[in-house]
Amino acid sequence: MLYNSLVFLSFLQSVIGFTLMSSSVMKFREPVRKRIALGLIVMILGIGLLSYTLYLRGRDSVDNFAILVILVIQLSWFLICSKDRFFVALFSFLSFVNIYVSISYISDTLSFGFDGSSFVGVRISIRLAIYLIILPLLFKYVRPRFRMLVETLDKEWRTAVLVPLMFLMMQIMVLYYPSPYWYWSKDYWLRVIIATLYLLFVTVYYFLYVQASAIVEKYALEKRHLLMGQQEKLWESELIRQKATAELAFQQKHDMHHHNAVIMGLLQNGDIDNLKAYMVTFDTAIDKYNVDYFCKNPIANSIMNLYASKAKDENIKIQFNVNMPENIGIDNVDLTCVLGNAFENALEGCLQLPMDAEKEIIVTVKYFDHRLRIQMENTCRQDIVFDGELPVTQKQGGGTGTKSIIYTAERYDGTAGFSVKNGKFITQIVLNGK
Repeated sequence: MLYNSLVFLSFLQSVIGFTLMSSSVMKFREPVRKRIALGLIVMILGIGLLSYTLYLRGRDSVDNFAILVILVIQLSWFLICSKDRFFVALFSFLSFVNIYVSISYISDTLSFGFDGSSFVGVRISIRLAIYLIILPLLFKYVRPRFRMLVETLDKEWRTAVLVPLMFLMMQIMVLYYPSPYWYWSKDYWLRVIIATLYLLFVTVYYFLYVQASAIVEKYALEKRHLLMGQQEKLWESELIRQKATAELAFQQKHDMHHHNAVIMGLLQNGDIDNLKAYMVTFDTAIDKYNVDYFCKNPIANSIMNLYASKAKDENIKIQFNVNMPENIGIDNVDLTCVLGNAFENALEGCLQLPMDAEKEIIVTVKYFDHRLRIQMENTCRQDIVFDGELPVTQKQGGGTGTKSIIYTAERYDGTAGFSVKNGKFITQIVLNGK
């Protein structure tokens, strides 16, 4: 009875461990809760089938197809819950099948010195230790890098799938043919081969990751150059405005006595109408190069001036509530990326409304506790659709700005969220200063 109970726990551990590993890098379908619930039902049915067979026929009959049933359960889990593209999901599934088979082999090999219930108990303990080491690494280190690769790479995944598929075929041939590994003798030469195979497996995956990361870095570098170009344009526009303001101030100082003479002449002649027209023209000339002061940070101030001018040109009401010091511990290019894309999205959201609709943007920026908090609200259409937590762009080739905001927030251990409430699109960003 104890032996069968431990064997059942071993099957249960395999299903749970495989599920947690695969879920660590998976993008879930919506609605997430219903998908997970359906996947759990499939798992329970599969575990029930294994338990029923174990109870009727014993462990020897179960060993012949237990791995197959576990893999079918996990394949069903992927089909039900995974939202990744086909080749991405296939790469992930095959990779975790390789990891699961290797964990089974390692735990069984280290338990060969025990018999009966002790063998199963030691195997469960070894697997538990391996899972406790692997799972935190997958969630903390592998997932963010893998998700970045998924968003960056496209057709490259078709070729990448060949790597786990090749290793899976090699593992099956070595571990199960001509006889399963649990029938090998302790000094069997195939154990050396499988150890070499796993070393090769890790090495190839490492080089695959290096190559994929190089591609991502190339795209990131191109994007950074574009952002730096945008930043340079902001600085140029800021310098032009400041130069024009300085020149205007010098000219006004030099010509002030002429203005006074004109005003005095119009007053003495009682020509009030022309005086009013002259004063309006004079005020317009002063305001033409006026630069608003939103905060002490020069980059943020330039960006806000630029987009405040754009909003004014499009008859969009814009309101600022900003408190940001000069030094915030955030790279200028990253700050340009976040603020620039947030403003662009807000402007586009307003411009999609009918001409006679009221358009408004409310910008709130606060910095305290070494954290930059940005909230941008803009009036928007009512038919905005979300794909998970991200809005679906209606512009061809769009959506990169939103993804750039998310990636930048993740780099600063922050968050980025998007929502629609009461006819307004709300962007909320938190960046932790370094």
